[in-house]
Formats: sequence, C-alpha cells, structure tokens
Amino acid sequence: MAITLRAADLARACVALGAALAWVLPAAPALAGCLGMKIHAHRGSAESPENSASALRSAYAGDWDGVEIDMQQLADGTWVLHHDLTTGRAVLTGGSLPVAKLTPADWQRARMTLHGRATNEAPPFLADAAAIAAAYPGKTFNAEIKEVVGNCQPVQALVTQLHQAIPHGNWFLTSGLRTALRCARGADRQGYLGLIVFDGRNAEAAASNRWTRLVAQHASSPRLTRAWMLDVVAELGNPVGVHVDAKTMDANPMLLEDAAATGLAVFAYAVDGDTALAGAIGRAHARTNRLPSGAIIDGRADNFCALVRQATHLR
Repeated sequence: MAITLRAADLARACVALGAALAWVLPAAPALAGCLGMKIHAHRGSAESPENSASALRSAYAGDWDGVEIDMQQLADGTWVLHHDLTTGRAVLTGGSLPVAKLTPADWQRARMTLHGRATNEAPPFLADAAAIAAAYPGKTFNAEIKEVVGNCQPVQALVTQLHQAIPHGNWFLTSGLRTALRCARGADRQGYLGLIVFDGRNAEAAASNRWTRLVAQHASSPRLTRAWMLDVVAELGNPVGVHVDAKTMDANPMLLEDAAATGLAVFAYAVDGDTALAGAIGRAHARTNRLPSGAIIDGRADNFCALVRQATHLR
C-alpha cells in the first residue's frame, strides 16, 4: 500500500517533491530505491546520538527515505524527542529522572550520549526536529507517540504543531496505543497512522530484568488475522498500517497477503537487527510474493537493501 500526502498539502508539495525526488541531481538528497519499499532510519543515523538533531540531519542527508523518531512530553506539555520514559541512557540529566517531570530548562541543560559516552549535544525539542524535516519534502518524518494520553488534547495539539511546522505534509504518526491514534484521527482525517504491534517475545528490548525475561520466555506472538486487520481499519480509518517486528511477520505467514486485502500498509522492523529483518522479509516474500510497504532499520540503507535482494532473489 502506498502512503500518500494529505490532500490539503498535496498541491503545495508537488513542486518541492519534484525537486526532492530528482535524486540524480547532486544537490538533491538520495533515496533508498529498495525494491519499492520505503526505508526509514531508526532514531536517525546510528553515527550520532539516537533521536538527536545531528542524527536527523545525517539521516535526511543520507540515502534513507525517511527518519523514525520517538516523542514524549515534558512536565509543561512540550514535546521532545526521547525513547525511554526516564533519562540516564540516551540523555543525561545527573540521574535517572522521569521525562514527564522535567522542565524545558532541564531539557536544555541535558546532554546526549553516543555509544554510552557523554557528548556536548543537547537533546532536541520536537520543534527543532520539525524544522529539520521541513527542509526535506521528499523524505518522511515518521514520529512515534510514546506518551500514554489521558485525553485527546495533547495529541490534537501535536497534530496542529506538525501541520504548522512541516507544511509540505510528508509526515505521519505512529503509536503502540490505539487511544493515541484515535485522537490523532479525530484531528487529522487524511493523514496516515501506523499502529505499532508489540511482540511480547521482545520484552527484554525495553528493559532487561527478571520480569521482562519472564515475559519474553512465556510470551507468544500476536495473531494478526484478517478479521483483526479489518477491526483496525474500522477503528482508526484509512490510511492506516501496522508496524511489526520480524518475529511477528514470521509468526503470521499470511500477514502481507491479508494486509493487502484489507488495505493496510505494513512497515517492518527487527529488535534483532537488520540482518534478521532482511531474512524475515525474504521468507515473507517466498510465501506471498509480496514485500512490506517499508522497513525501519538501524544501519545503512544500501547495505540493508543488498541483504533484502539476496534474501528475495530480486534485483
């Protein structure tokens, strides 16, 4: 399933998109050209701190088709880029602190890490990231809502912010929580929404402790039947898709076929890395003669696409 721009933004974006997609020109950013799949950089380029402004700039300047980032709110409701619910791993604040308790001043004073070491880079606000995205109409800003929302106001305000900050319209929202996506649909009838499907077997990826190990050991893959997919479409409306781990794709052998029949896009990722993801895509293609709509990867797009071509025997 192709993901299209919002109708209201399409006319304004056409001229800019034409320039951006002319990748043969040296001044234009490159695109992945990966068998029709859209390839997004997971939290930006891995050569910079995750979810950092420098990671976004590198990813947009590279050969990915888009950039995936994580968002949550500070104490005053300001949206920032950060994956974990607390600081201490990717962002240093002098201790492990809940992001939801921090102020904008705290965020400005914080510093990011790269490969476990402190850097001089401050973590970005969403406004900073959106300003970078606005300069690249040919590449998608793929923004995950990490927040558990009690009402729709924060998400509705988020949609308004992104509409204003990224006028070319090449952005979309994802979440593992249907509530957040229902709120987004109420504020944006035309935008693509991605439902992230958590596979309990990956519980240790969120945090490694005795409880997550126990969950992972006893978990089974979610069953994504055609009836389940129709329920997603009915609840969230089109355009919509599911974002699934490679293990989930293996455990649901007809996922790509059923998604095509129900009008769902499928983005794939792998907690176990890009090689595992390429292998799962190869197996899915062997079963259904289909590929996912896109993939969210950790490494270089050209390396990943070479792995996919090898796994699928496509050129």
